[in-house]
This record gives sequence, C-alpha cells and structure tokens, in this order.
Amino acid sequence: MLILAAVVAVVLVVVIALVAVGGVVARLRTEPPRQVFEHDEALEFVAQALPDSTTAQLGYEDVQRILRFHLDYLYSKGVARSGGDLQLGPGVRVVDPQEAQAYVLRRAALVDFYPNRTHVVEVIASQLAYFEAIGAVSEVEGPDLEELEAEQHQHDRAEPQPPPVDGNGGPA
Repeated sequence: MLILAAVVAVVLVVVIALVAVGGVVARLRTEPPRQVFEHDEALEFVAQALPDSTTAQLGYEDVQRILRFHLDYLYSKGVARSGGDLQLGPGVRVVDPQEAQAYVLRRAALVDFYPNRTHVVEVIASQLAYFEAIGAVSEVEGPDLEELEAEQHQHDRAEPQPPPVDGNGGPA
C-alpha cells in the first residue's frame, strides 16, 4: 500500500511538472525572441559612437542619465520591457525620435540636469544604433508613395458601378 501511494505521488508530481513546463513553452513560443540589453555594453557602444565634440562636453554619467531617460521613454511606449512584462499588442510599435528627445529633456529638467538638445539627439541616435546592432529594433520603411498614388489613380478612374437590382428592376 505504501509503495502504491509513493508511485501515485511520483506520477502526480511528474504530470504537474509536465503541465507547468508545457504552459511556459507555449507562452514563450508566441513571444518574440528576447534581445538582452547589456547596460555596460550599451554605454560603451554609445560613448564610442558619439562625436568627439560631444564626448568632450558629456561625461559617462551624463550619457548614462540620458540613456536611462530614453529607456524610460521606450518602456512608457511599450517598446522596452523588464524581464517578462511584455505588453502584447497588434503590429509593429513605432516611436517618434523627436517625441523621445522632448521626453528626455523634460525628465532631465525634473532632476536639475540640463543637457544640450544636440547632445541628447546624438546619444539617442547612438543608442538606437546599438539596439539595431543587437537586433532589438529596426528602421521602419515608409510606404512606396508612387505605388500608393498609382492605386489611388486607378481607383479614381474606375467607372462607378450601378447599384444592384432585383428581378423587378428595383434596388436589391
């Protein structure tokens, strides 16, 4: 009897473990691959990418602060995440670099940090280049305007179709 209880307990534990692992595997299968942001690596990448005139005026701490504010902006837009807090939503997420710059400048002013707008633009551009290098983001191409204009022209030239009629000659 004791052996039977032990076997049932082991089988129960194995079933629970398989169900738990299966649920996690199913959830991870639907998520996009994770690109890990290494803060020190990003800081080094950005610092090396910045023009000499900027690095002469910004210290590592200043660059770190701008990077942190930009990450906060990306998190607020649902683009960045911490651990497993992925915000699922339809389609591609697009962020406006000018909106990001304004956000960084506002947040910096709240803590009495007033970086030059040009420096913020350069740091954000370098951070986005780092994200592209690790495969976390990509440029979004705009629509082909010539193709859209041709489609619109075709639509405009199409002759209007008469409304459908029923067997008695009246509207259907």
